[in-house]
Amino acid sequence: MRNLIEKTVAGLLVAIFTATVLAVCWQVVGRYLLSSPSSATEEIARFLLIWLGMLAMVYAFIMRMHVGVDLITARMAPSSHKNLSRLIWLICAVFALTVLVYGGGRLVNITMTLGQTSPSLGLPMWTIYTVLPISGVIVTFYALAYLREGALQDAENPEETMND
Repeated sequence: MRNLIEKTVAGLLVAIFTATVLAVCWQVVGRYLLSSPSSATEEIARFLLIWLGMLAMVYAFIMRMHVGVDLITARMAPSSHKNLSRLIWLICAVFALTVLVYGGGRLVNITMTLGQTSPSLGLPMWTIYTVLPISGVIVTFYALAYLREGALQDAENPEETMND
């Protein structure tokens, strides 16, 4: 399951990045070569950048490439470091659930209820905002998986945990 999610997110990132580059290139061609700028390509690029940013955050989280400040943890005992890591994964899951899934879901619901559409394309805005709860579900899934992995490693190596 995790491998499928990783490949799907990576594939989406490539597709969205490619589409963004094409939209921006067409905007430049339209503006400077054809003297006819398109507001649609500007809006497309903006919406694609929203999805690109959120899914890039998800991918960085999946690959554990997110920014971390280890000034405190670098000086901690290994057992304390493990406990802090567990706490951090739990905080990440709670944050993703509350802010991205719940808050993003409410945003999607509100924009759907209000019937907001984008000015140039006429797209329902809730479709743009769906990336928030989707990202939140994936981050929560991985945070809990990393939390579980840490617990399983401790269960498999109890002598290491006791010696730390």
